[in-house]
Amino acid sequence: MRRRGITVLLGAVLVALLTWQALSMDVAYVVFSPGPTEDVLGSEEIDGVEHPIISADTEYPSEGQLRLTTVRVKQAVTLAQSLRYWLSNEYAIVPRDLVYPPGESEEEIAEEQEADWVESQSNAEQAALAYLGEPAQITVVADSGGLLAGDVLTAVGTTAVTSLVDLADYADSETTVTVTRAGAPVEVPGVLLGDADLESTHDDPYGIEIDTDALDIGGPSAGMIFALGIVDRVTEGDLTDGKVIAGTGEIDPEGNVGPIGGIQQKITASADAGAEVFLAPAANCSDAVTVAPDDMTIVKIETLEDAVTALESLAAGGEVTTC
Repeated sequence: MRRRGITVLLGAVLVALLTWQALSMDVAYVVFSPGPTEDVLGSEEIDGVEHPIISADTEYPSEGQLRLTTVRVKQAVTLAQSLRYWLSNEYAIVPRDLVYPPGESEEEIAEEQEADWVESQSNAEQAALAYLGEPAQITVVADSGGLLAGDVLTAVGTTAVTSLVDLADYADSETTVTVTRAGAPVEVPGVLLGDADLESTHDDPYGIEIDTDALDIGGPSAGMIFALGIVDRVTEGDLTDGKVIAGTGEIDPEGNVGPIGGIQQKITASADAGAEVFLAPAANCSDAVTVAPDDMTIVKIETLEDAVTALESLAAGGEVTTC
């Protein structure tokens, strides 16, 4: 009996050691947790001086806040930690390869995140100017089918072109387009616009500037909030109605809002920042509602116009489309 007892004890100790070792091993996952939020209608400190994040030649004040949201990424995760995080809605367990693709160094990924961050601000400015009705200029980016880089597209057939949306019906059929080339109008026949590399830019009569030098943030997901901040800054009235508004969503130059990652963690961070309203991309709605506090309104957003309209309706005591 004594020998059997010792054997059982040694077996239990061995199992415990193996279990401890297994739980201490790193797994091929990363953890998303709530990150900091930033008010794009506020300012940042650079060398002891406050600089507005969004500024313009003529500005209109807002009493509330428009907060962009972020997530923190924990790279080294043990099996024990992953089990604990998995049980909490505050965290998300994500396969490492989705965040850090194989074959790319951390430096390369950081550079991509920085490029996405810069592009998100450019897209936000163009989306805001498009929403505000500023004229668009459609420029050819690269030579294609008779079009030359630098050509400015002015008409398709006899129809004037004011935005990329005007070109949708001509994507798959050859047509004659008129461009401005070297200051003169030129007709180019047989153009297949679906193959053309075009860029839309809008006139900026407002002198819009976005300054984020002091913010250590990357990625494209702040685009929608930047665009909304620009619209609020340069138009009369207060879209926030004195409230703390948070949100997320990638945006393209036409104002379409796309889904992002980490929506649950961003909502948690927004609640901690006192947000009463969260603007969520439509494709993220099903995840957003799983963690939303009872006193937070989660608004479904597909375009910049949706976001502006929703805030105007909330300020007027009206209804909005929620997730």
